[in-house]
Amino acid sequence: MRGADVVDCACGTGHGSELLAQAGARSVQGVDLDREALAFARLRHAHPAVTYYEADACRYVPTPTPSVWVSLETIEHLPRPVEFVAHVAKVLAPGGRFIASVPVTVSTDGDPHHLSDFSRESFRALLKTHGFVEEKKLEQSHRFSLGDAMGGPGAGSRRDRRRGLAAWYARHPRVFVERVKLTLTKGLVNEYLTVVWRKK
Repeated sequence: MRGADVVDCACGTGHGSELLAQAGARSVQGVDLDREALAFARLRHAHPAVTYYEADACRYVPTPTPSVWVSLETIEHLPRPVEFVAHVAKVLAPGGRFIASVPVTVSTDGDPHHLSDFSRESFRALLKTHGFVEEKKLEQSHRFSLGDAMGGPGAGSRRDRRRGLAAWYARHPRVFVERVKLTLTKGLVNEYLTVVWRKK
Protein backbone atom coordinates (compact mmCIF):
# COMPACT_ATOMS: atom_id res chain seq x y z
CA MET A 1 0.00 0.00 0.00
CA ARG A 2 2.91 2.33 0.69
CA GLY A 3 3.34 4.83 -2.14
CA ALA A 4 0.19 3.66 -3.95
CA ASP A 5 -2.55 5.80 -5.47
CA VAL A 6 -5.71 4.25 -4.03
CA VAL A 7 -9.44 4.42 -4.68
CA ASP A 8 -11.56 3.58 -1.64
CA CYS A 9 -14.88 2.82 -3.29
CA ALA A 10 -18.02 3.12 -1.15
CA CYS A 11 -15.88 4.80 1.49
CA GLY A 12 -18.86 5.74 3.67
CA THR A 13 -17.83 7.91 6.60
CA GLY A 14 -14.15 7.77 5.61
CA HIS A 15 -12.58 5.74 8.40
CA GLY A 16 -11.05 3.27 5.95
CA SER A 17 -9.80 6.02 3.65
CA GLU A 18 -7.96 7.64 6.53
CA LEU A 19 -6.45 4.29 7.56
CA LEU A 20 -5.21 3.72 4.00
CA ALA A 21 -3.49 7.11 4.05
CA GLN A 22 -1.98 6.40 7.46
CA ALA A 23 -0.66 3.09 6.07
CA GLY A 24 1.41 5.06 3.56
CA ALA A 25 -0.74 5.48 0.45
CA ARG A 26 0.46 8.41 -1.65
CA SER A 27 -3.11 9.45 -2.41
CA VAL A 28 -6.55 8.14 -1.49
CA GLN A 29 -9.73 8.96 -3.39
CA GLY A 30 -12.69 8.19 -1.14
CA VAL A 31 -15.78 7.70 -3.31
CA ASP A 32 -19.39 7.39 -2.19
CA LEU A 33 -22.91 8.45 -3.20
CA ASP A 34 -24.00 9.34 0.34
CA ARG A 35 -23.58 13.09 0.71
CA GLU A 36 -24.10 13.07 4.48
CA ALA A 37 -21.54 10.31 4.98
CA LEU A 38 -19.03 12.25 2.91
CA ALA A 39 -19.65 15.40 4.94
CA PHE A 40 -18.87 13.40 8.08
CA ALA A 41 -15.77 11.92 6.40
CA ARG A 42 -14.43 15.36 5.51
CA LEU A 43 -15.02 16.54 9.06
CA ARG A 44 -13.85 13.54 11.09
CA HIS A 45 -11.49 11.62 8.79
CA ALA A 46 -9.63 14.33 6.95
CA HIS A 47 -6.03 13.61 5.96
CA PRO A 48 -3.66 15.49 3.63
CA ALA A 49 -3.49 12.46 1.31
CA VAL A 50 -7.27 11.91 1.16
CA THR A 51 -9.83 13.58 -1.10
CA TYR A 52 -13.51 12.65 -0.94
CA TYR A 53 -15.76 12.55 -4.01
CA GLU A 54 -19.50 12.12 -4.43
CA ALA A 55 -19.75 9.80 -7.43
CA ASP A 56 -21.28 6.65 -8.90
CA ALA A 57 -18.89 3.72 -8.51
CA CYS A 58 -19.62 2.46 -12.03
CA ARG A 59 -18.83 5.80 -13.68
CA TYR A 60 -16.12 7.36 -11.54
CA VAL A 61 -12.91 8.01 -13.48
CA PRO A 62 -10.11 8.54 -10.95
CA THR A 63 -7.20 10.93 -11.29
CA PRO A 64 -4.43 9.94 -10.81
CA THR A 65 -4.89 6.44 -12.23
CA PRO A 66 -5.03 4.13 -9.21
CA SER A 67 -2.66 1.24 -8.60
CA VAL A 68 -5.00 -0.07 -5.88
CA TRP A 69 -8.82 -0.14 -5.85
CA VAL A 70 -10.51 -1.14 -2.59
CA SER A 71 -14.17 -2.23 -2.52
CA LEU A 72 -15.09 -3.96 0.72
CA GLU A 73 -18.61 -5.37 0.80
CA THR A 74 -19.70 -3.15 -2.07
CA ILE A 75 -20.38 -5.41 -5.04
CA GLU A 76 -23.41 -7.15 -3.52
CA HIS A 77 -25.13 -3.75 -3.17
CA LEU A 78 -24.84 -2.85 -6.85
CA PRO A 79 -27.59 -3.44 -9.43
CA ARG A 80 -25.01 -4.33 -12.11
CA PRO A 81 -21.97 -6.06 -10.55
CA VAL A 82 -20.58 -7.11 -13.94
CA GLU A 83 -20.56 -3.49 -15.14
CA PHE A 84 -18.76 -2.39 -11.97
CA VAL A 85 -16.00 -5.01 -12.20
CA ALA A 86 -15.53 -4.23 -15.90
CA HIS A 87 -15.16 -0.54 -15.01
CA VAL A 88 -12.52 -1.26 -12.35
CA ALA A 89 -10.63 -3.44 -14.82
CA LYS A 90 -10.68 -0.58 -17.33
CA VAL A 91 -9.43 2.22 -15.06
CA LEU A 92 -6.99 0.32 -12.83
CA ALA A 93 -3.32 0.61 -13.78
CA PRO A 94 -1.72 -2.48 -15.40
CA GLY A 95 -0.47 -4.76 -12.63
CA GLY A 96 -2.66 -2.91 -10.13
CA ARG A 97 -4.47 -4.57 -7.25
CA PHE A 98 -8.22 -4.84 -6.74
CA ILE A 99 -9.00 -5.65 -3.10
CA ALA A 100 -12.62 -6.77 -2.88
CA SER A 101 -14.84 -8.60 -0.43
CA VAL A 102 -18.37 -10.00 -0.59
CA PRO A 103 -20.60 -12.20 1.54
CA VAL A 104 -20.36 -15.75 0.18
CA THR A 105 -23.47 -17.01 1.93
CA VAL A 106 -27.08 -15.98 1.42
CA SER A 107 -27.32 -12.29 2.27
CA THR A 108 -30.17 -10.91 0.18
CA ASP A 109 -32.66 -12.49 2.59
CA GLY A 110 -31.70 -10.50 5.67
CA ASP A 111 -30.39 -7.27 4.16
CA PRO A 112 -32.70 -5.34 1.81
CA HIS A 113 -29.71 -3.40 0.47
CA HIS A 114 -28.05 -6.56 -0.87
CA LEU A 115 -29.09 -7.13 -4.48
CA SER A 116 -26.89 -10.13 -5.34
CA ASP A 117 -25.76 -13.29 -3.60
CA PHE A 118 -22.30 -14.68 -4.36
CA SER A 119 -20.70 -18.02 -3.73
CA ARG A 120 -16.93 -18.39 -3.59
CA GLU A 121 -17.08 -19.83 -7.10
CA SER A 122 -19.30 -17.14 -8.65
CA PHE A 123 -17.24 -14.33 -7.10
CA ARG A 124 -14.00 -15.77 -8.44
CA ALA A 125 -15.58 -16.36 -11.86
CA LEU A 126 -16.76 -12.74 -12.06
CA LEU A 127 -13.28 -11.37 -11.43
CA LYS A 128 -11.42 -13.90 -13.59
CA THR A 129 -13.72 -13.11 -16.53
CA HIS A 130 -12.39 -9.53 -16.43
CA GLY A 131 -8.73 -10.48 -16.41
CA PHE A 132 -7.94 -10.48 -12.70
CA VAL A 133 -5.59 -13.03 -11.13
CA GLU A 134 -6.10 -14.07 -7.51
CA GLU A 135 -3.10 -13.39 -5.26
CA LYS A 136 -4.30 -13.68 -1.65
CA LYS A 137 -7.52 -14.45 0.18
CA LEU A 138 -9.01 -14.09 3.63
CA GLU A 139 -12.13 -15.95 4.78
CA GLN A 140 -14.17 -14.78 7.75
CA SER A 141 -17.28 -16.06 9.54
CA HIS A 142 -19.81 -14.16 11.61
CA ARG A 143 -22.13 -16.22 13.80
CA PHE A 144 -25.46 -14.79 14.86
CA SER A 145 -28.42 -15.78 17.01
CA LEU A 146 -32.11 -16.09 16.23
CA GLY A 147 -32.56 -12.93 18.28
CA ASP A 148 -30.15 -11.12 15.95
CA ALA A 149 -32.04 -12.40 12.93
CA MET A 150 -35.43 -11.39 14.29
CA GLY A 151 -34.30 -8.00 15.56
CA GLY A 152 -34.63 -8.75 19.25
CA PRO A 153 -33.14 -6.74 22.14
CA GLY A 154 -29.43 -6.17 21.74
CA ALA A 155 -29.53 -6.99 18.03
CA GLY A 156 -28.37 -3.52 17.07
CA SER A 157 -29.76 -1.21 14.43
CA ARG A 158 -32.77 -2.46 12.48
CA ARG A 159 -32.06 -0.18 9.54
CA ASP A 160 -30.28 -2.93 7.60
CA ARG A 161 -32.62 -5.79 8.51
CA ARG A 162 -35.28 -6.95 6.08
CA ARG A 163 -38.83 -6.61 7.38
CA GLY A 164 -41.50 -9.24 6.66
CA LEU A 165 -38.87 -11.92 6.13
CA ALA A 166 -41.36 -14.82 6.07
CA ALA A 167 -43.38 -13.15 3.29
CA TRP A 168 -40.16 -12.34 1.44
CA TYR A 169 -39.08 -16.01 1.63
CA ALA A 170 -42.48 -17.01 0.20
CA ARG A 171 -41.69 -14.85 -2.85
CA HIS A 172 -38.07 -16.12 -3.07
CA PRO A 173 -38.20 -19.87 -2.31
CA ARG A 174 -34.76 -20.55 -3.83
CA VAL A 175 -33.12 -18.23 -1.32
CA PHE A 176 -35.08 -19.82 1.51
CA VAL A 177 -33.81 -23.27 0.49
CA GLU A 178 -30.24 -21.97 0.37
CA ARG A 179 -30.58 -20.47 3.87
CA VAL A 180 -32.03 -23.72 5.26
CA LYS A 181 -29.21 -25.79 3.72
CA LEU A 182 -26.60 -23.43 5.13
CA THR A 183 -28.18 -23.46 8.60
CA LEU A 184 -28.42 -27.25 8.69
CA THR A 185 -24.79 -27.71 7.66
CA LYS A 186 -23.04 -24.77 9.38
CA GLY A 187 -25.52 -23.22 11.81
CA LEU A 188 -26.47 -19.55 11.95
CA VAL A 189 -23.53 -18.03 10.14
CA ASN A 190 -22.66 -15.51 7.48
CA GLU A 191 -19.36 -16.02 5.66
CA TYR A 192 -17.26 -13.44 3.83
CA LEU A 193 -14.43 -13.70 1.32
CA THR A 194 -11.82 -10.99 0.77
CA VAL A 195 -9.47 -11.41 -2.18
CA VAL A 196 -6.51 -9.43 -3.47
CA TRP A 197 -6.66 -9.55 -7.25
CA ARG A 198 -3.95 -8.43 -9.67
CA LYS A 199 -4.82 -6.93 -13.04
CA LYS A 200 -2.96 -8.66 -15.84
